[in-house]
Amino acid sequence: MANVQRLTERVKKMEEWIKENDMTGGPQGVLDTFVLMVNETRASTNMRMQVTQQMENLRGLAFEFIGQHELNDEWNEFLKTKEETKDDVQEQETEEVPQEEAESGEEVVEAPEESKKDKKE
Repeated sequence: MANVQRLTERVKKMEEWIKENDMTGGPQGVLDTFVLMVNETRASTNMRMQVTQQMENLRGLAFEFIGQHELNDEWNEFLKTKEETKDDVQEQETEEVPQEEAESGEEVVEAPEESKKDKKE
């Protein structure tokens, strides 16, 4: 008797859940939502693959153009300039904090001194 009552309560809860979720289409609506999500994931994966392929094609065409018009020296100079600019920006970003400012903090941890073995290597 207790099992029948427990099963009846479960069925009532399931019927209530279905009524509450009728706006989403019930169980079929949830399944449809998951199917839509899977299809959208596949579509975005395909789109990413297409964009990657197009970028590779563009890269190939650009290097073919550079080779045909003998612009290799100009290209190398351009890359060298970009690398120097990048190095300058990185040097500016890595400024050291003066010791006085570092000591004004609550906790100061001093770096261990290098041993003679480390210095020789």
